[in-house]
Amino acid sequence: MVTEQLSNFDIIAGTCGGVGLFLLGMHLLTDGLKLAAGRALEGLLERWTSTPLRGLAAGMLITTLVQSSSAVTVASIGFVNAGLLSLKHSLWVIFGSNVGTTMNAWLVAALGFNFKIDAFALPIIGIGAVLMLAGRGARPRSLGQALAGFGVLFLGIQVLKDTFSGFGQGMQIEQYISPGVSGYLVLVGLGTLLTILMQASGAAIAIVITAAQGGLMSIEAACAMVIGTNIGTTSTAVLSALGATSNARRLAAAHVFFNLVTGAVALALLPGLIALLAVIREWIDQPATPAIMIALFHTVFNLLGVLLMVPASPWLLRLLAGHFKRGDEDLGRPRFLDSSATSVPDLALRALRMELGRTQAISCESLAQAVAVPPAGAAIEAQRSTLMSLAAAIGDYSQKLSSVRLPVTLVDQLAECLRVLQYQENAVEACRQSAASSAALSPLPGPGLLEAARAFHGSVRQLAAAADHDHPEFDRAQVEWLLGKTETDYAHFKERLLAAGADGSLGVRRMQEHLQQASQLRRAAEQCAKAADHMSALDHGIEPPAEKHGERLAV
Repeated sequence: MVTEQLSNFDIIAGTCGGVGLFLLGMHLLTDGLKLAAGRALEGLLERWTSTPLRGLAAGMLITTLVQSSSAVTVASIGFVNAGLLSLKHSLWVIFGSNVGTTMNAWLVAALGFNFKIDAFALPIIGIGAVLMLAGRGARPRSLGQALAGFGVLFLGIQVLKDTFSGFGQGMQIEQYISPGVSGYLVLVGLGTLLTILMQASGAAIAIVITAAQGGLMSIEAACAMVIGTNIGTTSTAVLSALGATSNARRLAAAHVFFNLVTGAVALALLPGLIALLAVIREWIDQPATPAIMIALFHTVFNLLGVLLMVPASPWLLRLLAGHFKRGDEDLGRPRFLDSSATSVPDLALRALRMELGRTQAISCESLAQAVAVPPAGAAIEAQRSTLMSLAAAIGDYSQKLSSVRLPVTLVDQLAECLRVLQYQENAVEACRQSAASSAALSPLPGPGLLEAARAFHGSVRQLAAAADHDHPEFDRAQVEWLLGKTETDYAHFKERLLAAGADGSLGVRRMQEHLQQASQLRRAAEQCAKAADHMSALDHGIEPPAEKHGERLAV
């Protein structure tokens, strides 16, 4: 422990360096664990949230495993948007994540002050660095990153310990704050501000625990600041919900409600809670150190908040259901894409896939409107405008996702998603061109040509109905068969048109116009079917289909 008086520069440098190391370590640890977890995070949420109690346990466990309540919040939002997790159960996942995040305080209290940090932090950093640089496969490298982050995190605590112990014995923060309720409110505000500035409650709590352990503040003052750190975490939820979907905003609001109510009750009961903690500490036979008392307080008041939510959750659900409805009714706005989900790549790909289901429905609807009698040109233009808006949003989302370090399999999946979107855009554009060409066409002469045209249009209409991938009755083999039938009918219609042009029953210019319109419609059908085919391969984790239609569908 440092005993000599520190200069102002030493204090500022030590504080900044310690906080920087802690934040860097937390970033490496959290990102490494999330990448190593991969789809396991989704599987845990999907299987373990069938009841509110299981949702609470899942939130606690997963937050403890990945050391990030933000990751759990983002994953919960994605599952609600995808319809895999109800809002009711997702609330309890969020509440559980608040309890799970208290493990940060216990790690700091249990390891940061009871061991010689250098003795275990430096070897862990070394092992982690070796795995990061020499590991084979994404998962070993991610685990190495997490280990290195774990070690760097505790080196930051060591720096803070040395800094605070060097000047904390001669002063206490309470000396500069008025006593009573107003003083506690100031401390809560300081904790909130600290967390907002750092965007990491774990780092803020580590500073508070280290400062209290070094004598810079009393346990009561530290507990008040911890309440503030809990409130400060809501800033992340609020920022992630800006411009997001209705369900994202509802979950963010639930997070804010939980933390504000829990913080207000904990502050009102602060003296009684601290007295209760002394009894609990003796019962579990823990030393009366400030670090242990603060970690215990952090856990107890979050558990108290969960108990408060048991009677309040039905009312909260009704309140949330009646708000945040604006915006999702706009067809041109994405419903599943939340920018915060990009921190969990597997979940972000799932959200992207769900949005592609909407764009596929748009392309199928446009195809059906293109073979209406007469073609619904205005409706197709509206569908095209909607698809362009969604495509722009999907493009921006994919750009953010591609900036994240992705495993090779996810890079391939992202490429397939973009390929599907391109097929859908091609289909709608071909529908627009077909409808525009159709308006200038003259009637077809003779029953033979009319019958061939009706057969071709009927096949396209059937394909449009079958290619909506997210429809419950979607059948990949049926789409393949209908595409072949469409091609056969197109070839027959094309042959009849060429024959009519050759024998003079249809002028060459008019024949060419009908051929061009039929070719545009055939291309729209082909692109729509290809999108459905690739989406099916993506969902089933199989190799994407080869470009087997391209050669035989050439005009």
